[in-house]
Amino acid sequence: MRVQSLLHRRPSPAIVMSSVALFLSLGGVGYAAVQIPNGSVGTAQLAKGAVTNSKLHTNAVSFPNIVEGAVGIHRINTSQVQVRVSGSCPTGSAIAAINTLGTVKCNAALPGEYGTTNNTVLVPTTASGPVAVTSVGLPEGAPYSLPASVAYLAFANPTATVTSTGTVQHVSVSCTLSVGSNTETRIATIDTTGTTGQASTASIPLQVAGQAGTAAVSCQSSVPGAGTAPGVSVTTAINAIQTASNS
Repeated sequence: MRVQSLLHRRPSPAIVMSSVALFLSLGGVGYAAVQIPNGSVGTAQLAKGAVTNSKLHTNAVSFPNIVEGAVGIHRINTSQVQVRVSGSCPTGSAIAAINTLGTVKCNAALPGEYGTTNNTVLVPTTASGPVAVTSVGLPEGAPYSLPASVAYLAFANPTATVTSTGTVQHVSVSCTLSVGSNTETRIATIDTTGTTGQASTASIPLQVAGQAGTAAVSCQSSVPGAGTAPGVSVTTAINAIQTASNS
């Protein structure tokens, strides 16, 4: 009987008021959370460090949202983005590599090389003087960014070809390689076979060091005695390489 009377007892006014207050407070919080007006949260309402990576939606921040010039070298991944190249190489060297920070590494530049392809000319024994075979200019100064006085080492290897007449003959062929004012001359003696139309050849290697200007090869031929002159031709090219000094 005592238990039943307790179940049917009415709650006191204090309990009723406490329950109502609790209900209103809970309902008010829920209402406020759902009904926040647009634009009502600004920088003043955000605590420092409140917005973290996990709070940002994918693609929420794109390039228009980034202040121009705000992303520098300390904010980029240099394994994916090449930093602007900085620095240069001095005269006589060239860029060999660029690291991820844009710094250049310099190597000594290769020396300048100049030359010609093979050229063939007739050098008759009746010519009054040397016959020009081939030539190439060896530059200095502007516009080639070379020193005012540049040294070169030039090579040539003329091949002299003598076409025999019906008589055995001893043909002399001399060739000169000149580089600037320096020259080298060598002579080859070629014996013909005595069989008309048969060719005999000889090489005349030449090497000269000199200053910038013109490298050239000229040749002349001669045959002692009388008789029909053999046919003589010379084929050669010139190759020259820039050097630090010829002294």
